[in-house]
Amino acid sequence: MKENNQKNGWFIYKRLISIALKNNSTPITIAIIGMIITALSDPALSAIMKPILDGGFIERDMDVISLLPLGLFSIFFLRSIGIFLTIYYMAKVGRSLVFRLREMMFEKLLSLPVTFYDKSSSGDLMSRISHNVELLSSVAARSLIILIRDTLTIVGLLIWMFYLSWELTLFFITAAPFIVFLVSSLNKKFRKLTHDAQNSVGSIIHVSQEIIQGNKIVKIFDGYKKEHERFENTNKKNYTSHMKLALTEGINSAVIMLIVGSSLSGIILLSTFDFILETITVGSFVSFMFAMFMILGPARGLASINARLQQGIAAGENVFELIDEDPEKNYGDKEFVDINNNIIFENINFSYQESENKVLNNINLTINTGEFVALVGMSGCGKSTLVNLIPRLYIPDSGTIMIGETNIQDLKLETLRKNISYVGQDTVLFNDTIKNNILYGQKNISEKDIARSLEQSYSKDFIEDMPDGINTVIGENGVLLSGGQRQRLAIARAFLKNSHILIFDEATSSLDSVSEKYIQKALDELKDGKTTLIIAHRLSTVENANNIIVMDNGSIIESGSHDNLIKKKQYYYKLYNSQVFK
Repeated sequence: MKENNQKNGWFIYKRLISIALKNNSTPITIAIIGMIITALSDPALSAIMKPILDGGFIERDMDVISLLPLGLFSIFFLRSIGIFLTIYYMAKVGRSLVFRLREMMFEKLLSLPVTFYDKSSSGDLMSRISHNVELLSSVAARSLIILIRDTLTIVGLLIWMFYLSWELTLFFITAAPFIVFLVSSLNKKFRKLTHDAQNSVGSIIHVSQEIIQGNKIVKIFDGYKKEHERFENTNKKNYTSHMKLALTEGINSAVIMLIVGSSLSGIILLSTFDFILETITVGSFVSFMFAMFMILGPARGLASINARLQQGIAAGENVFELIDEDPEKNYGDKEFVDINNNIIFENINFSYQESENKVLNNINLTINTGEFVALVGMSGCGKSTLVNLIPRLYIPDSGTIMIGETNIQDLKLETLRKNISYVGQDTVLFNDTIKNNILYGQKNISEKDIARSLEQSYSKDFIEDMPDGINTVIGENGVLLSGGQRQRLAIARAFLKNSHILIFDEATSSLDSVSEKYIQKALDELKDGKTTLIIAHRLSTVENANNIIVMDNGSIIESGSHDNLIKKKQYYYKLYNSQVFK
């Protein structure tokens, strides 16, 4: 969200209303009708007190007495209808709003660039799409009910009170300026405290998520005390933030009630004066007092609405900040590229956001189509970053990457990426069946192709031993599989896509030596006619590469075949011997 709009509560609520009205104009209309009915019933209840006392108990008018029960029942009947319409249809609007906001947030999460995730906390993002959206919706719906229903109720009661005694009513409303001043002075305080409380929820989710994902490390390295202290500190911040918010809200409501109470006490005192007693009947006075006390409920609601609105504004800022994040850049408009061409890096420089250090420094490289190319070097030298530039997971600071005569920036992202298969260092699988995991993103794939990909990745044997075979659900991120089995499924998924460009970033790192040999054989078959890029720390796995690119500190320092690099006896020679003779 743009900075000038972040602090603008009206901007947030106008935006919410526009989203809510888009598909919910009828439910909102019905809910408002219900609020109007409910609001009118309060002045009606107050008004009926006058004939009950004057006509019923004092004058004993039988016509009035016979109609009063029907009139009272009618008011409560209409009120019950109004309450039902308000609650049900505002709930419908609220849930529709939650549904749409979550849809918008999830669509944005799908389209955000990798750089956004690099700098974001998963706990914070989960808090936004779960807690903040729920809070925003419930606060918006509840605030709208209070704002419309309670305001109409107060207006209706004041009109009735003014009809009964304009002198007493004028005295009563002198409290309004003090309430307005108090509410406006606390707005910023509420906003800050609400932000702190909501951010602390994201921190709790983040810490808890890390414990769940890293439970084995915590157990083995005896991190119980450390993690307990970390969670306790976060939990205390959440507790303190909410208690400060409750204290401020409590003081706000209490002071407003004190102002209203002082006004009521003054009215009772004023009503004992002769000039008032001469102009008002017993029924009118009781009706006036009844209306005055009935105002307390809606006044309390309007007194608390400020805190609710600030909660909603704070939650809305977090929600819309995510929705308004810039999506992944997709400037290209070309829908075709001759993928059977060389990949050319020209003067490529790259550094991560908020970092002054260059990760890639003036890279010039040609990867010939159909070749098996290996990138080697010490950890952190820029190998993974370099291959991540090809599918445009990152955008270089300067320089161009070409496929033949086509700049990859000119291609539509889907055009570029459909020609690339990728298996990364961290195997990503979904809590679904084996079949759906390897079919991920693919359409019209035959059973024969699936079987072939499983054979190519040497996954067939262990899948046949699973309880439900290929239809076995493998748990979150494939937790029911071993590390090697997970990577073989990821490789099977890449084989099934059958792209011209294959990127393997330490794809065989979790495999045992036997499985690794099988994968090497599969790669030899697969790379036929395809451009294959492999990042490897174990240099024995890339000895047969057509070209080995040696990197150090973000630069290419050597390149050539294994034999040629060994003959040079430079960096690669030392790196290779350090592994062979260690």
